[in-house]
Amino acid sequence: MNQKERLTLILTQLATSPSLSLKDIMQLTGTSRDTARRDIVKLATNNLVERTYGGISQPNTFNKLDQYLDRDNDLIQTKRALAKKVSPYLASASLLFLDISTTVACLPQYLQSDQPAMLVTNSLDIADQALRHSNLQTRILGGTLDAQQRCVHGADSILELQKFQFTATVLSCAGLTANGVYYAYESDIALKTTLRAQSDRLILVFDHTKVDVKHNFNLLALTDFDLFVTDQPLPEHITRQIAPDKIIYL
Repeated sequence: MNQKERLTLILTQLATSPSLSLKDIMQLTGTSRDTARRDIVKLATNNLVERTYGGISQPNTFNKLDQYLDRDNDLIQTKRALAKKVSPYLASASLLFLDISTTVACLPQYLQSDQPAMLVTNSLDIADQALRHSNLQTRILGGTLDAQQRCVHGADSILELQKFQFTATVLSCAGLTANGVYYAYESDIALKTTLRAQSDRLILVFDHTKVDVKHNFNLLALTDFDLFVTDQPLPEHITRQIAPDKIIYL
């Protein structure tokens, strides 16, 4: 099968699927990893697909997230304000999980506890901030280091998570619509599902740029969350799905 035939086959399959992973393309075309990557580059260069973390998606269905550190300074004052706003709701949490996010990474500077408490995270930056600014005992999950997201993930992380029952878990998101909460990476699937099961309270902290935005994976329903903290009023078609006392604005 030559490249033209492979590209045609990939585009035909993508027409019926929102996304394809690198492994999907290898299996579909019967090629090696390097050949599949070259085909992805060819399609992306010609604007026929959007490149995603680990594969491709239909054009305009996925706006690839910037590198974690490149996003770190985006809306920094808003992110700090959101972190400060949510911090009082975590004061009584004896076992807290903070998920990877440049917004959530602002939280440790506002977290102090008079009682013995533990903070668990999968984020290198959140762990660093907690050690610098918080008096909470800090633990980082084991797993595979991801240089792009500056986090750990993988089967070891999920197995370790299942040992905990968190008093509260704080998440951000890649997008939020009336249909649910979206995330960008395949590695988010098992992590978010496990956190939902292992948390007494699930809190979502996000800024207005995430509202009415879709990404690759719709992983959590609005009803899964106990509290929403954001900076601007949400549109009515979203607020209809959420109890008023569950929404906190700056």
